[in-house]
Amino acid sequence: MTQKPKIRLRDICVRAVQAVGWLLLRPLLKFFIRYRYHSQIDLKKIKTPVIVIANHFSNLDPVIVGTILPFGSTIYPIYFIAKDTLLTVPILGGFLKLCGAFRAHKKEGYEKSLAEPKKILANGHSIMIFPQGHRYREFRIDQGRTGTAMLALESGRPVLPIAICGVNGFSWKNVFLRRYRVNVVVGESFFLAEKLKVAHAELVDLRMATKVLMREIMELMVAENLLLARKNELLERKTG
Repeated sequence: MTQKPKIRLRDICVRAVQAVGWLLLRPLLKFFIRYRYHSQIDLKKIKTPVIVIANHFSNLDPVIVGTILPFGSTIYPIYFIAKDTLLTVPILGGFLKLCGAFRAHKKEGYEKSLAEPKKILANGHSIMIFPQGHRYREFRIDQGRTGTAMLALESGRPVLPIAICGVNGFSWKNVFLRRYRVNVVVGESFFLAEKLKVAHAELVDLRMATKVLMREIMELMVAENLLLARKNELLERKTG
C-alpha cells in the first residue's frame, strides 16, 4: 500500500524544482545521450516510498534516473545523497538541497548517515541511492557498500533496482558530440528481507545482503546487454 506522505514546505519546493528539471532536462538528455528506457513494471503504479538503487558510471546518473520516472509521479519528490563538501558550498549547496540532496555524513557511522534517509522514508518520500558509493568505470558485485542494505532492512521499505547501460567511460566531450546511446532498465521492486528470507534485520550478514542488491542491478544490465547484442545481430543479418 502506498503510504500517504507528510507534506512539508521543503517537500513542496523539492517537488516543484524536480518537476521543472524534468521538463527541461528530459528532452536535452534524449537529444545528447539518445537515451531510452523500458520497465518491467507500470511506473505509474509504483507504491511509495521506495529506495531506488542504480549503478553509478557518470555525473549524469542522478538526472537520468530522475527523468525516466513519469512526470508528476507519486514517487516525487525523490531525495538523494550528495557529497558533504558540495552541500557546504555557498549557493551551490542551497540549490542542491532544493533539488532534493542531503548530506552523506561520510565516515561518521551508520547511525548518523542513515538518520536522514530513514526520516525521509518515514515521512512517505522516496530515496535514490547508488550502492557503489561513487562512480566506477565498470560494475562489479563486490563494489557495493553495506549502508544501502542496512537502510532497506531497518526501514522495511521496498527496493526498486535500475540499470544504466551505455555511459561507461563518461566524458562531457562525448556527451556534446552525441557519442552515447544510453539504455535504462527498471526492474521489479522487492523487499530485501524477503529476498534474504529473514525476519529480523539484526540477524543479517550485511555483506551478503549488499551483494543481493548489487546482483539485482547486474542481472538487469546483463539482460539488457544480451538484448542489444541480439538486436545488433539481427540488424547485421538484414543489412548483410
